[in-house]
Amino acid sequence: MEELMRELEAKVAKATQSAAALKAEDRIDDANLEKIRANVYGIFVSVLQAAAKQSSDEAERRAFFERNLERIPSGWRIARDKAEERGDTVRLVQEDVKLAALDEVEQAFRELWGAEA
Repeated sequence: MEELMRELEAKVAKATQSAAALKAEDRIDDANLEKIRANVYGIFVSVLQAAAKQSSDEAERRAFFERNLERIPSGWRIARDKAEERGDTVRLVQEDVKLAALDEVEQAFRELWGAEA
């Protein structure tokens, strides 16, 4: 769990730094997408922290994280589908960024916590 926490915190920091650099270059849209990416990583850092507070049992922590890995992005998928139906390309790109960041979280989870996501 600690390795996953460090990995996600590093991803938050990297995306935050990237957003600041893009903003400095007046690339506001790109900076906003990096902020979205950082927020997704941050959400799952918070989930890990909540898991640690709820239980000291590794299996319970893992189950808590997995449940939230399924539950949290369900709204993102719905929002993406609605944006696609309406032709809202800005929202579609935003939701795609969230889901791409989620894929990175899932991959890190599988690699660092040795779990099937």
